[in-house]
Amino acid sequence: MYVIVCNIGSSSFKFQLLDMASEIQIARGYIERVGSDNAIITYWHKNEAVLSDELPMPTHREAVQHSLDFLTDKAHHILESLDQIDGIGFKCIQAGEKNGSVLLSQDVLDAMEYYRELAPAHNPPYLTAIYMFRDLLPKTSLVGVFEPGFHIHTPDYAKVYGTPYEWIEKYGIKKYGYHGASHRFVTWQTVKILGLPKDNHKIITCHLGGSSSLCAFKNGISIDTSMGFTPQSGLIQGTRIGDMDPYVLPYIMDKKGISLDDALKECSKNSGLAGLSGTSGDMRDIKEKIEQGDKRALLARNKFIYDIKRYIGEFLVMLEGLDAITFTGGIGQRDADLRKQVLSSLSFLGLRLDHAKNDAGDQIITTEDSAIRALVLETNEEIVVARETVNVITGK
Repeated sequence: MYVIVCNIGSSSFKFQLLDMASEIQIARGYIERVGSDNAIITYWHKNEAVLSDELPMPTHREAVQHSLDFLTDKAHHILESLDQIDGIGFKCIQAGEKNGSVLLSQDVLDAMEYYRELAPAHNPPYLTAIYMFRDLLPKTSLVGVFEPGFHIHTPDYAKVYGTPYEWIEKYGIKKYGYHGASHRFVTWQTVKILGLPKDNHKIITCHLGGSSSLCAFKNGISIDTSMGFTPQSGLIQGTRIGDMDPYVLPYIMDKKGISLDDALKECSKNSGLAGLSGTSGDMRDIKEKIEQGDKRALLARNKFIYDIKRYIGEFLVMLEGLDAITFTGGIGQRDADLRKQVLSSLSFLGLRLDHAKNDAGDQIITTEDSAIRALVLETNEEIVVARETVNVITGK
């Protein structure tokens, strides 16, 4: 079975073509700077770069068409025809009550339209791509693997806010959670690597990067996660503000004389690590500034680490114990000092960090006698989307 997995950003289009009989990647592509006259296009066939170019790419529609043309280009011998594709999987963001792994029927697409304000950078380009694939491949199954789907079984009391019940019932105001594909992959990899019982384990996963969230995973179910109604909440992120008292908004609007749209833009574009540090939201830039003695950069990093610890503390109580904690994402995998600072707070519970393994970024970074194991894993969201796509198509 051949499956294409699509990952669409506000100005990017990524895809992988996989043979799911053996879960082998046949081809992949990455188009950056969609919406510009000099979009960067890179395609690979069997892990070998076969095309690199810069071309005008006004919209995602042109990016999708260019990618499909590449797959059927006779020069590369990848596909004889688009009819060989059995399914298209999309790592979708938000569709309210339709969240999950589902066929992209019109009612699901209507839900994506309804909730586009919760994911304004993602839902519109995804919808554009989905409609185009539907036009080009009318007989091919299109499957949405929605980010909050991994958190569907989180208990109701962990999802609701203390709002009027009407807000929940009529308008879907609740905690959805995101990064579902990543948390799904690393939790089950953790279970597999450590040989934990599938129905008896307690794991915290830390997806740390430009966008970050933590998840508490117990006996096969996500019981809580740090992100809420939108990806703006939780710990501070690259440019996102994270958790904040909502009454800050009317206060700052009044004091600065700005609109709600202006205030929200500051919360999502000029806040988080970038806002506190005064540099960028990239932890590498922040660490460089810290080495130069920059106090604001140090404040931003300390706040980020504090937020991670805060959620770990909450989740420890909810889980009533912990077997393992797993780090993934660009920061989670590459920042050994951050892992050391976070994990030092768990030494009182018997977690013993192996400093040499941590510095080397080994898969397991705790000692053999550690009461809690700590791991560093590379996530693979695409294979999760591909597997879920196959499951939906075959009815498994």
